[in-house]
Amino acid sequence: MSFFSLFEIQNLDKKQARLSLWGVSWMSFFWSTSSLMVFSLLPIFITDVLGASRAKLGIIEGVAISLGFFSKVFSGVISDIFRLRKPLIAIGSVMTILLKFVFAAATSIGWIFAARSIDRLSKGIRSAPTDALIADISQNLHRGQSYGLRQALYTSGAVVGSLLATLLVYLSDNNYRLIFTLAAIPAFIALVILLSLVKQPVIKDDIKKDHAGWQFGDIKYLPASFWSLLGVAFVLMLARFSEAFINIRAKDVGWSIHYLPLLSVGMELVHAGVAYPIGRMATRNNLNSLLFKGIVVLVITNIVFITTHSIIGAGIAAMLAGLHMGMTQGLLSTLVAESTPAELRGTAFAIYYFSSGIAVLIGNMLAGYLSDLIGSTGCFMGGLIFTALASVLLFFKNQGGVRRFP
Repeated sequence: MSFFSLFEIQNLDKKQARLSLWGVSWMSFFWSTSSLMVFSLLPIFITDVLGASRAKLGIIEGVAISLGFFSKVFSGVISDIFRLRKPLIAIGSVMTILLKFVFAAATSIGWIFAARSIDRLSKGIRSAPTDALIADISQNLHRGQSYGLRQALYTSGAVVGSLLATLLVYLSDNNYRLIFTLAAIPAFIALVILLSLVKQPVIKDDIKKDHAGWQFGDIKYLPASFWSLLGVAFVLMLARFSEAFINIRAKDVGWSIHYLPLLSVGMELVHAGVAYPIGRMATRNNLNSLLFKGIVVLVITNIVFITTHSIIGAGIAAMLAGLHMGMTQGLLSTLVAESTPAELRGTAFAIYYFSSGIAVLIGNMLAGYLSDLIGSTGCFMGGLIFTALASVLLFFKNQGGVRRFP
């Protein structure tokens, strides 16, 4: 087998498609495991080991997030131009593996800044093509179930990575550099799965264009249903602020700092537990209805966080937040895939990720401002307004016609 045959385009039967889907899903699991083994410990490593200030930590995270947004746009469009997904995913995967050794060897904040920035760049390079690849693979499969499976395993990987990092900190006597090195192992497993199990299907032509290849003007072929979905997702993402604000609210009502990580693990377990069942329930006729219910869950979540003054109430609200993520994250990807033509799906996911990234950035800034102004309930008051608005926009979106692509 030659190296180039690993990226060969093939017509997949159902058996090959299912195998490739499971490959992508387990690949996402190991990516997530590898990432959380590093990033759950990185803030402590930066501040306690390297002695950097929290302000520098904020700058590092801000630049990294921005680079991640940019690379998602770039990689999604490139995957449409060349009609290939796997090579870009492979490039991002190799970068992810190599950067774990850079984190382990870093002796200054400059090295961490470079590694963190390039790491987010590598994740961005593989994200949009991976989502587009799932849609390509799932042409003859249940697409909602496909995205639900990937989301469930991705989130499970985050839980496993966090727990592994916690265990290894204890076993290695706080040897962060060793843990960062070991994090390359699951990333390498993900690359092996990509090259050996995941096949690149033929990307068919869903639209008739007056020219060959990809041009910037092809964005006009993205239907109105995609742009209306983008509007709903943008408003919803304004309410998807960092879970750090959930931890702050939980602490204010009595949660011990030592038990706050359990709150995050519980949220992720609920997220992972419902993502696949929701994906199986999703059909072309009820996607918007399920998304609406998921948004309603976030409305209830915000109300509980605002009104509760007990440890139990905060715990219930956090689990509801996990339920919301499990109900909506895979559905949003499915809706993007269903409403866009095959040859523009990489571009569509690039636009979706870019728009969502801007919204999350704005949402976190507003959450911080409202929390300073009102208190720990302020961000949830803002979240309640945005989720209510998103539900109204989705209602009106459902009144229009929706064009679906196979």
